[in-house]
Amino acid sequence: MESIITIATVLTMYFNAANDVNAPFMYNSDLEDGVIHKIEVYEKKADNQMCAKMEYRYSYDEQGRLTTREVMRWDESKKQWVNDFRHTYKYYKNGYNMETSKWDAKQNGYDLPFEVTLYREVAPNVTSVKTFKMNETKDNMFLTNSLLCMEPLDIISNRLLAVK
Repeated sequence: MESIITIATVLTMYFNAANDVNAPFMYNSDLEDGVIHKIEVYEKKADNQMCAKMEYRYSYDEQGRLTTREVMRWDESKKQWVNDFRHTYKYYKNGYNMETSKWDAKQNGYDLPFEVTLYREVAPNVTSVKTFKMNETKDNMFLTNSLLCMEPLDIISNRLLAVK
């Protein structure tokens, strides 16, 4: 099973977003040796002013697979990027998990994942997608969505990283 979110997937996503001349957003990337480590997103206002919006930070493992996608938002009062949430990717033989965690400013770290989505290739060109959410007491997760996609896992993976 070769359906993995890779450096090439992130790079393709960036170039697709950056080349859309009609989009109200501008992108600035930190690209080194063909690897995107960071993308800053700015919004074009009607008066052509640029306003900082989001920053995405990417980490990869030794195999070039995406392991974390951290999302920062611009805090205008502090004039700096602040943590918002993080996607963590864990890979398995037949798919991967994507965990979503919110930033906890009081703890100065990410909380337990509040959502986990499991992507599994169950047959050629068939992917199972199950999403679990954390309950209010943060001691158990419950199934919120389950579906079968009649598409290969790599196509679904590419759609997950859309910036817009």
